[in-house]
Amino acid sequence: MQAITYDDQEELQLSIREKPVPAQDEVLIKVRLAGICNTDMEITSGMLGFNGVLGHEFVGEVVQDNQDKFTGRRVVGEVNIPCYDCQRCKRRQFRHCANIKALGMRGKDGVLAEYVTLPRENVFLVPNEITDKEAVFVEPIAAAVEIAEQYHLKPSEKIAILGDGKLGLIIAMTLQALGLPVTVIGRHENKLAKLSSLAIETYLEKNIPADFQDIPVVIDATGSSSGLESALNLVRPEGKVIFKTTIAKEININLAPLAINEVQLLGSRCGPFAPAIKLIKENNLPLGELITAQYPLKEGLKAFAKAREKDTLKVLVKP
Repeated sequence: MQAITYDDQEELQLSIREKPVPAQDEVLIKVRLAGICNTDMEITSGMLGFNGVLGHEFVGEVVQDNQDKFTGRRVVGEVNIPCYDCQRCKRRQFRHCANIKALGMRGKDGVLAEYVTLPRENVFLVPNEITDKEAVFVEPIAAAVEIAEQYHLKPSEKIAILGDGKLGLIIAMTLQALGLPVTVIGRHENKLAKLSSLAIETYLEKNIPADFQDIPVVIDATGSSSGLESALNLVRPEGKVIFKTTIAKEININLAPLAINEVQLLGSRCGPFAPAIKLIKENNLPLGELITAQYPLKEGLKAFAKAREKDTLKVLVKP
């Protein structure tokens, strides 16, 4: 089968791989559509030291399931594969398993391929009401849902989201759908305009009003090394900065404001799929506005090149 792979020689290539064979607890999935994430691009800059098939955002059809639970059904799949045996798993910290595998990121081939295997327990059915192009957003929307659930965000707290890339826009759409007040700050008027149908407040970074300060919750989704410093400048004393940026390069920053202003610096990563699927099904989110381009798998290298362009949002790949 064809697949987009990366190796420790820092080479991204279209490869021919053997079709994977599912283990007894796994299903075999034919990928229908996959998305390129910023994390995929950071991996190609050396982050995580991953070797193998890239990609973790997808929708597919199960073509082999030894238990016949999912055979012939359209599905999405959670990224993290814990061992269930280490001390962290025994504390139910499954996403932080000491022996974790992560789809397309750590010890497990990903979805930028014709086929992928996943543990049966990682698989979730996609309702008929959700299109393939919507379903491919389940993973990042789940990560946005997790922010609200993990840190108990309240409708009474103003939330600023830094970054108008695909992640920042998805977080804004998701949190608003959950009834939370959000403002998005970015650098690209055309990207911020994607939120116009939702009446979400937006500002260009250069046009932030002088009185827009002391924000209770600031989410850094910039994907840049400067985002955290901007967040610390915006958050109020005793407020929360939620760090959603994953980049390969080091960040040099003065962290004294964390102590001086008693700010909580909180990380957030993956999230639960079931509420994300429900949210997409029940809300008319303009996810199609976030799709810049779609390429066949055989043009996967062009897809990555497009994904790296400045004005690009989501790039999809279809096997």
